[in-house]
Amino acid sequence: MVAVALVHSTALMVERLPENPPAWLHRGERTFAYPHKDWRKPRVWCLAFFTDRHTHYERRRIIGVGSVFPGRRSGTYERALITRDFTTLQLPLPLVDLEGAMGASRRYLRDDGRLSPAAGDKLLDAVRRQRPELNETLDGLENSLGANPPTGEVGERLSLEKDAVGTLLEAFGADRDPLEAWQPPLGENDPRSRYVPFLEGLPALRQIEDQQIVHDYMRFPGMASEDAVQVGWRIYRRNSDSPHRLFVYNANRTHAETVMGVDMIYVNEHARSVATVQYKRMRQSGRSWVYWHDGTGERELDRMKAVDDQCRAEDELARTSQQSSRPLGDPRLVTTPSMVKLCRTVPFMMNSAALIPGMYLARQHFRELLQRPESDGPSGGKRIIEDSVPRYLNNTTFTTLLRDGWIGTRDTSWDYIIDLIRESLSPGGPGSVVVGMHRSEVAPGNRRVN
Repeated sequence: MVAVALVHSTALMVERLPENPPAWLHRGERTFAYPHKDWRKPRVWCLAFFTDRHTHYERRRIIGVGSVFPGRRSGTYERALITRDFTTLQLPLPLVDLEGAMGASRRYLRDDGRLSPAAGDKLLDAVRRQRPELNETLDGLENSLGANPPTGEVGERLSLEKDAVGTLLEAFGADRDPLEAWQPPLGENDPRSRYVPFLEGLPALRQIEDQQIVHDYMRFPGMASEDAVQVGWRIYRRNSDSPHRLFVYNANRTHAETVMGVDMIYVNEHARSVATVQYKRMRQSGRSWVYWHDGTGERELDRMKAVDDQCRAEDELARTSQQSSRPLGDPRLVTTPSMVKLCRTVPFMMNSAALIPGMYLARQHFRELLQRPESDGPSGGKRIIEDSVPRYLNNTTFTTLLRDGWIGTRDTSWDYIIDLIRESLSPGGPGSVVVGMHRSEVAPGNRRVN
């Protein structure tokens, strides 16, 4: 089931939507200023019927179909409306011709925005009956809007990547709304789709004229001399006036996962803090969710321990040699970067910004759970049962601590981790890693400003 919307086009939309969009626009995606309307929540991509917005309802006609996403309010009276995949009706369809099939829901034909599920289904069925030649177009729109989301291993990977991007946005202090706008970047049957990062399905990166910003997002801290981009970055701000910028990079098929044993890397330049998260899937077993630890998991844990041990050694060396540039009174609750998230295996959900239910654990805490007697499986393996974990950080607590710089590296261990990331983000290897770089000259939060 997809969301259905009725969009009464502005004069500019009537003029521009039928035109062939520029080739560089992904799937003809265009943004228009649209009269503000409180769309029914959640705000998601909708299959849309566009009308000519005639002054008299009785003469109003559907002139095209496509998909839309309602952006945030851009002024007192307008909001941004993203449109894509627009198809012009060769023979416009008067709204009054649909009233009989709509029944009691005919009143929605005078409204605009997202319809109720029942009214949306009736409108879609009514248009299909009146214009059977549109069935193929409507089928394609329904598929692109999540009627058939990616499943299997591809869907699982996309779910974890989406969760990592959402966690970065939450830790950054921004809304997760962009996740709702995700669309398959390639065709449903394209074999390359299993290797395309989640980030590629988000709305295209806006054009940036400031060359210094371009230089920044094309490079990583400590990498000024060489490009590190193989897949497009996305840049987010908390709001239009915010000095805080989040650079997100979906480093798919690189060595970062195999070198560091992580899936998500959060870099806060102002706090000189880096935190890394390794995702571990829990599978449902009866009524419980269970993580099964194997040889691969043990090797990843060993790699994370090696990174943590080196960070401690760097901090101790800086302290004893009095070379630390970290200001006194700037503590960390966890001074090492490596964290683990035990998360449930859930289907990939399009048009949703929700994070995956799960538990964040420090690497040491994760190791202790594996050493408890109750972690012994019936066949000799190691496992962690979700209900048996006494304490953990949930999504909200973890992202709050991350945002305020209470978790992650500090001082000289920062330099070590950045060098390691630089080495890891090189082409030629498998893996799926999401990197977020928080850049600002302003303290991230929960800090006293002199």
